[in-house]
Order: sequence, then structure tokens, then C-alpha cells
Amino acid sequence: MHKALGLVSWLDCLVFVGFLIPQLIIDPHAGIVKVVSWLFTAIPYFVFTLPYSFFHDHILLFKNERPDFVNDSTLFQELVIRIVRYSFANLPSDIGRVFFKGEVVMPFYKFRLLRNGLLPSNVPSWSPEEINQDGTRGLWVKTFKDSEPDVVLYYIHGGGFTMGSAYFYLEFLISWASKLQASGFKNPAVFALDYTLVPDAKFPTQLNEAYKGYQIVHELAPAAEIVVCGDSAGGNIALSLLLHLARPRKGSGTGEASYLKRPSYATLISPWAVLVSPENKNTENDFLDANRLHKFGLSYANAGDASDPYKSPGLCEDLSWWEEALPVHGIHMVYGSQEVFTGEIKSLISKIEKIKSVGLRVTEKPTIHAWPVVQAFIGANERQREEGLEIMAVAIAEALTLGKRILN
Repeated sequence: MHKALGLVSWLDCLVFVGFLIPQLIIDPHAGIVKVVSWLFTAIPYFVFTLPYSFFHDHILLFKNERPDFVNDSTLFQELVIRIVRYSFANLPSDIGRVFFKGEVVMPFYKFRLLRNGLLPSNVPSWSPEEINQDGTRGLWVKTFKDSEPDVVLYYIHGGGFTMGSAYFYLEFLISWASKLQASGFKNPAVFALDYTLVPDAKFPTQLNEAYKGYQIVHELAPAAEIVVCGDSAGGNIALSLLLHLARPRKGSGTGEASYLKRPSYATLISPWAVLVSPENKNTENDFLDANRLHKFGLSYANAGDASDPYKSPGLCEDLSWWEEALPVHGIHMVYGSQEVFTGEIKSLISKIEKIKSVGLRVTEKPTIHAWPVVQAFIGANERQREEGLEIMAVAIAEALTLGKRILN
């Protein structure tokens, strides 16, 4: 595996664009006409609004009046956050999803590996094994190919259900696995689910694929400790999966799968606990937009009841169900206090706190959505890039080590 790579640089950005442009042109969801049309509408933002926002916040405002992300970021980080914020609110998701395609991300990832002095022979994730069983897809990587894994990160990616991919998260996940190895595990592995995006399919397809992915992990690593993980929309699906494993959704056809052992642990990064909620509020620092999220959430819900616990697990009030659903050795909730989902995440945490038999760890940082992922890519230094990875790896190691001691 490898530690967190260096900061994404301007050179990296140029190389990424070089891989992206051909895909934007040929991808059936995008195409040159649609892309150029959107760029035309975005001209006022990039020519006028974006430069003025820098001028306003850095020149016209006193330091104590500026948004926190302005004071706490480098200019590069600030620019990325502003562009992502605008794009999330305005970029059509059928164009946005192209940014995360394997055809774009994998060559970019390999370029970053080479730029950081890592050769294919030293990096198991250079060519991850692509798993496809009955339409359920994912990426499988072991630290050592010839040994059985002792712990598996089963990761479900974010992206508002409409964007994102397992490929995009590979660099982040491999860096996380390297931290697990440093924490004492002998052969950490990663299975990253590449679920079907909306609108190609809607609920319950993604939950069914997550369940099938969990079965696949058992087949790939039957003796390993399984850590269910996810961020944002992936955190929503991960929570729904835990509820589903405990009490299968009626009509799902999965029934009881007694051979599937309960997850050992869960690490959820800024989970989207409730699809549509007045508590999902915009903040001056976060890059997400609540209105756009609610549109994505309603689309994912497939014209059904968005308050169904399998769609909005944060609305599950049945503590006995949660007690059955939560992993054997506990759950770790990681989020930012300045993000759109803060209110509903805190509400979910307050429910879990009532279940005394469940080990709960909470890491709240005064920052934005999915900050461990964001920092791993654009952290200004090694400490920032590895902060979230270190916190999450240590939590897993401590929980599983303590759990084994208690069971023995």
C-alpha cells in the first residue's frame, strides 16, 4: 500500500483536465454540445463572481469577519472549495459524473503515483481487481496478494447518489489501508462498491447492490474483520445496509442470510442520514447545497416515501432495531460541525448514545463535509493529509483489539 500522496498540485490539475476532456466529449451522458452549453452559462461566475468573491473576502472584510474556510485555507484550497461549491449547485450531474469515471481517474491516479516516486511493482492498487457478480461491481485490493486479509474496508462512496465512483476513492482508501497496516494489521484489504448511479437506477437498487457487495466481501475474505464504511450518500447506504442486515426489507428477496456474519465495525464519514430534512442547512463554509441535495434525495427515493428508514436511516426511532443492526465492536461517526448534515448527524448520534451495549466514537471537527476525504487530497501538508486517515485507522485498531480481548 502507500501513505497519503502529496498535495494535488497545479500540474496534477492540468493532467487531470487532459484525461477529462476526451471523456467529456465522448461520454453518452455529456457530449461536446452539453458541456459547451454549460460552460457558456458558467462564464459570469468564473469571470466576475469568483474574482469578486476573493476581492471581497480578502480585501473588503476584516479577518474576523471572513468565513472560516477563507482564514483557514491556502489560496489553492480556497479556490477548490469555491469552484466545487458552485459546481455542486449548478453543474448537471450527467456532466459531473464524468469527472469520477474510471477512464479519467485511474490514469490520473497512476500519474500521481509516478510523480510521488511509486512504481507499479510497489503498489497493489496500480491495477485493482475489478469484481462483477450478477451486476454488482466493485474494486478489490489486498496489501499482500498471496495472503488472506485480516481486515477489510468495505467502502460505499458518496456523490449525492448521482456522481462518484469506487475509482475516485481508490487513492484515499489505499492510504487508509496503509494506516491500518501501521496500526498493527497484517494484510488490510479494500472492497470499494461501484453501485449504480441515479437516474440509471433508483432505490432499492443501490441497497440491494450494497447487500450483494457485503456477500462478495464474505466470499473474498471469509475470516477477515469487516468494517462497513461510507461517506455522504455512501454513508446513507451503509446505514441502510446495517438496518437491512438486521431486519431485511420486505419484498427485497434477500431474506435471512445466516451465514453472513455481523460487521465488526463501521466508520461513517458525514453520512447523509435523512434524505430531506429542514435540519439539512447551507452554511457559509460548506461546499454542499441543501436544495440540490434534496432534489438528489427525492430522485433516489424513486417517488416513494423518503422517510422510510431504509432510505432515511436517521429517522429510524426503534432503538432495538439499531441495537441489532450496529456492528459487534461499535461505530465511529466522523463529521464537520460546519457542514450541511450536522443537525441530522447529531440527532442520529443522540439515538445511538442511548444504546449502552454499543461502542460509539465521535470525531467532530470545526470544518466542512467529508473532511478526511477532502484533506487527503488538498491538505496543505502531510499532517493535514493524514489527519483523518490516522484518526479513523486508530479507532478501528483500538475497537477491534479491545473487542477481541473482551470476547476472549
